[in-house]
Amino acid sequence: MNRYTFVVQAHPDGISTLENLSTHERVRVADMGTVGPQIERWLGTLTGSEAHANTGLDTEIERKD
Repeated sequence: MNRYTFVVQAHPDGISTLENLSTHERVRVADMGTVGPQIERWLGTLTGSEAHANTGLDTEIERKD
C-alpha cells in the first residue's frame, strides 16, 4: 500500500493552499470544496501500474495550525 499526504493550509486572511507532499506541488484553493477534486486530479495522474496497485487509496489529509 502506498500512502499519499496532502496538506491544507488555511490562513486568517482567507488565502488557502493545498500541497501534494509527494510532488511538492502547491495550489491555491478558493474554498474547501475544491480540495477533494484537486486531490482526485493528482491521484488520477498516477501511472497505470501505480493506479492499479492503489485501488481504494487511503488518502491522509493533515491539518497544520
